Amino acid sequence: MIKKGTKRSRSSEQLSPVSCDTHLQTFTDSAVKVASVEDLLIQILLHVPVKTLMSFKCVSKQWLSLITNPHFVCLRNPLFPSASASAIFFASSSSKRSNPDYQFIPLDVDECSAPFKSLDFINDPLGSGVSVLQSCGGLLLCASYRAGEINRRYYVYNPTTGQFNTLPQISREYSKYVCSMSLAYDPGKSPYYKVVCVRRSETCRQLFQIEIYSSETRLWRVSGQPFTPPIYTEFQNSIFWNGSVHWWNGSVHWWNGFVYGAARNDKRRESFTLYFKVEEERVEQLQMPRTPWYRIASYVGESEGHWHLVERYSDFNSVFNVYELERDYSGWFMKYQVDLSDLTILFPEIRSKLYRYTVNIISLVRKGKKDKEDGSFLVLEIPGGIIRYNLVDKSVKKLLEFAHDRKFYNDDCLRHVSALSYIPSLACV
Repeated sequence: MIKKGTKRSRSSEQLSPVSCDTHLQTFTDSAVKVASVEDLLIQILLHVPVKTLMSFKCVSKQWLSLITNPHFVCLRNPLFPSASASAIFFASSSSKRSNPDYQFIPLDVDECSAPFKSLDFINDPLGSGVSVLQSCGGLLLCASYRAGEINRRYYVYNPTTGQFNTLPQISREYSKYVCSMSLAYDPGKSPYYKVVCVRRSETCRQLFQIEIYSSETRLWRVSGQPFTPPIYTEFQNSIFWNGSVHWWNGSVHWWNGFVYGAARNDKRRESFTLYFKVEEERVEQLQMPRTPWYRIASYVGESEGHWHLVERYSDFNSVFNVYELERDYSGWFMKYQVDLSDLTILFPEIRSKLYRYTVNIISLVRKGKKDKEDGSFLVLEIPGGIIRYNLVDKSVKKLLEFAHDRKFYNDDCLRHVSALSYIPSLACV
């Protein structure tokens, strides 16, 4: 016989309210102690994703001060996305009366949400909207859309934080001579960025002068003496062709793709291009790879601290050579050789009736540490969409399919997409 009172109720097995409060209080006290040790708190926050950090700024004034501190921003950037883009984006459409819309393609396993579709962070006084010219270290260099140079406004914008800075105009007497604006920013070295302006000399159209804006001083100043660039050097950025200006290894590079594939017996053309070492404020020449004259450059760009050039024989050949530049500029070496002919099995539209290969290289993305680069891939535009092609295991993944709107395609059935990298950043502007 079971005696009364010997059966244990389910509720008696649970912790009493006092017990729960005790455990919660102990946990809270531990959290307070951790938060009070600033060095320990910084180490924890350094490993928190940027999107979460943006929310953490609301926790307290102490956390807000820590997260927005330039020293914290410099500490965190080398650890996370500063070395690797989480997405690429490009101008997908525009009209004569409005600024362009942008299409984002995530590159990470965990898809990132697009930080913007169009740029509406400011009502540009010219009434033409704002477009992106360059992406650098998580910041965007933007400009008035469809505006003459003498009236154009330039902005540095952080799409992660929503902050922006309107750059002061250079002297008005020189503004009509502006050819290029380039953003120079290394978040691992300094919280400050610079903007490099190339303009024609007021005394001679064949001479060019550099001026530099610093976010530290908020002023423009003339740098060095006027110089003469190689013929056909392309300084100007454009929202639909962002392949002319690149930031890598502490230097602004101006690409000269038109002359790269020129015949060697043509004395008017050169086999080198220019770059500007920002800290030394010195213009240097970069010798291009010594390859046959009939090869053409299809892509140049940076990924995870590596500078690449991709070349091909012609549109009738499926073979691409991928070169990498030594960090000391001592020379180029071939990193990959890629044959895209196998892609015609999956995407027969790549091969036209004229036996041409209709492909546009949008980006080369390095993935992996040291020698383990099994994740490195090309982002390619093909008729009707964008695909990802792994450089090691040859796997293919379709990233985006375009709407069938003929007005956006060129004669090769490509939109000729020119992409920029998106990197989440806490940088102040």
